Amino acid sequence: MSWFKNSVVLINSGNFGLPVSQLVFQHNPLGLSVQIVVMIFQNLLTYTYGLFNTVSVGRKGSQAIKIFLKNPVFYAFLLGIFLQATSIKIPEFIWTPIENTSNGFLVIALITLGAQSAFIKLHRLSAPLVLSLLGRLVLAPCIAFVTILILGLEGTIAQALFIASSFPTSRNSSLFALEYGNHPEYAAQAVLLTTLCSMITVTTVVYLSKIIFFY
Repeated sequence: MSWFKNSVVLINSGNFGLPVSQLVFQHNPLGLSVQIVVMIFQNLLTYTYGLFNTVSVGRKGSQAIKIFLKNPVFYAFLLGIFLQATSIKIPEFIWTPIENTSNGFLVIALITLGAQSAFIKLHRLSAPLVLSLLGRLVLAPCIAFVTILILGLEGTIAQALFIASSFPTSRNSSLFALEYGNHPEYAAQAVLLTTLCSMITVTTVVYLSKIIFFY
């Protein structure tokens, strides 16, 4: 189930992760810098693996690839790398509307998610949904903790990565599911429930990170 895989792999590292990191590392810029790197990686993962994982459901390989290649975010990413490498500056009259459109995306995404959530009927928690919650909020931080120990990371970097692993499911997983008809109700439930439960799990991980990876 692609919605299940996306709900576990894709995290809300932007409008959720950045404010949390700003609060936790308000006197330590390195922690916020690590979260920004995680957010960039997550955005790339979302619009490559996450998108292809969704469009490949019920579609043959060539059809899925065609739909994937129609995604403008991937080309914008490549264009951004090119402009950064060549030090080409975008004119102000072009950059201003791009920036305004970018700022409006979050509002549209949250409105869409809210519209989906309005029709959610949570009579009981299905097994896939419970596994999604456990995978995103419990298993992911445990895997991150073991990986951090294996890599020998310490201090702020270890703290920031451990905290970043505990964030709830990305709203983009729900938007992908809605757009391509891949169990949108389950995907919206995963986003809603992981976000609600993250009040406890993220707080716990932040507390543990202060104890385990003290700097």
